[in-house]
Amino acid sequence: MEKFRQWGLICAIIAACTCGVRTECESRGHISLLTSIHDDAPCKKISTKGVLLYEAAKLLTEIHNNKSNTMDIEIAVFDTCGSITGALKAAMKALVAADVNCLQAPHYLGIIGPDTTTNAEAVHKVTSILKIPHIVRKVSNAPYLHQLVHESDSYLVEGVLKIVQLLKWKSFTLVANVEEELDDDVQNIAKKLTMAAIAKNLCVLVHNDDDDDDNDKDNNNDKNEDYTSHVIHIGQPDKGFFNKFVNATVLVVSEGNLDEHLNSVDTSNTILLLEDSREVLPGLERRVDTSKWWSGGDGTDKYDAEELREVRWLEDAIEIYIKAIDMVCKKKKCKNPMNSVDWNNILSNVLISHNIESQDAPQSLDLLIKMKGSKLENLGSVIVKKNSVKIQWEEEDDDDDDDNDDDNGKNDDIPDAFEKIVSEEKGTRSGCATKEMKMLYENGHDTTHILVSEMDDSEWWTMVGTVSGVGVAMFVVGILAVYVVYTNIRGPVQKNNKSRIDRDTSLRRVGSDRELPTSARTTRQTRGAQRRDSNRSIRSNISDKSV
Repeated sequence: MEKFRQWGLICAIIAACTCGVRTECESRGHISLLTSIHDDAPCKKISTKGVLLYEAAKLLTEIHNNKSNTMDIEIAVFDTCGSITGALKAAMKALVAADVNCLQAPHYLGIIGPDTTTNAEAVHKVTSILKIPHIVRKVSNAPYLHQLVHESDSYLVEGVLKIVQLLKWKSFTLVANVEEELDDDVQNIAKKLTMAAIAKNLCVLVHNDDDDDDNDKDNNNDKNEDYTSHVIHIGQPDKGFFNKFVNATVLVVSEGNLDEHLNSVDTSNTILLLEDSREVLPGLERRVDTSKWWSGGDGTDKYDAEELREVRWLEDAIEIYIKAIDMVCKKKKCKNPMNSVDWNNILSNVLISHNIESQDAPQSLDLLIKMKGSKLENLGSVIVKKNSVKIQWEEEDDDDDDDNDDDNGKNDDIPDAFEKIVSEEKGTRSGCATKEMKMLYENGHDTTHILVSEMDDSEWWTMVGTVSGVGVAMFVVGILAVYVVYTNIRGPVQKNNKSRIDRDTSLRRVGSDRELPTSARTTRQTRGAQRRDSNRSIRSNISDKSV
């Protein structure tokens, strides 16, 4: 009964919205973005990620309309409040705002989102009646739900491991700047990097950065004990992070642009920055800081560069709608409403092509260095392809590949600043042979402990040879011991054989004596003696057998 009421309410809203409205559709294409600007069902808790996507959608609309020669677009953002009910309300608002009479392409292109599969399927039950396409993150078998593959963060892990290899690090401290809201991407990268480093026989000490403030108040003199001289920090470091240790080499990994933030840091440590080389949308950070969603209009420090992959996914989704409608406009079919099935087929083909191209496309990372008292300087680029990682130094030609870089770091193309760090590396680990490592998981509380071996290749083969030698020696000693015991047990066998020979001879003598032609007395005496002798021989044989 409740379902009938809901459907009746939906039909009533649609019918009410179609009365007395404009009959002509606008010439621009409409796209609806369903996302969680608030994280809770009451819609009171602002989501930093949601505000970022809201401002990015508005900025991308302006950028496209300023350079477009075909059709302008309009993106309307609706808040789902992180719930199924909120997603359904947002979908109804999107349909009303787009005009129910104009829900076919090229006037209404489709919907982007919602964020989760559950919300997307709930909204799809309403929009599928009208054959409206959705571009979503997760794969689905439902019609009109088209998956746009989310960009993987594996290229960051592969780039970090390549830099660690060039630096000849055998161990490092891993620090993940995890916050309450913005911990998904950072935590996933930390987990992947930890597992990949362990697979390469590297020693990883995962440091919990949340308790540093409390520990520093009581242990200011021992602040270096929790860190090694090699530190990898994922995400944007806090301003006081570099004051927790001295004379260390810190590799900062980021998806966004941290140049301005790190240039303002005054530290004695050497900082290496590995960041995504793609340009950030101009003016996006300023728009986020001054967004209308913040109380008082002040959102300073709310911009998170580690969420830029979500912005790029949104940008790709918008570009797919634009590319599909441009294909239609080239055939001069932009004026009349299209068949919904044909529009979905065109959109599906564009999406499939985009997913294939994105999987094969290489990813580029910029490598920069900041020495004491200086600014960040560009060292080169790390190009991550599907099955290889290439280092292209600043002075290196484009045609040179990473195969010329030997493991000893003696390549002439390596910049002097980077080669100096490699030359100072002693190649020793920081004593974590039996130390416990805490790995991060999605819930942020569960931990697991892993013991990592402290051996290099030479020590490993020495151990293998020693254990093998001891094993062979013990095997030989065991064989000798078995042989000695067996020989002692089989010792009386030779004596038994000799007795058998004596027995056989005595028996032959008995037989031959019986055939001698003698007198009766002599024969009787002889037989009596022979019988006694034979009886003795038989008794001796029986006694030997018993023994």
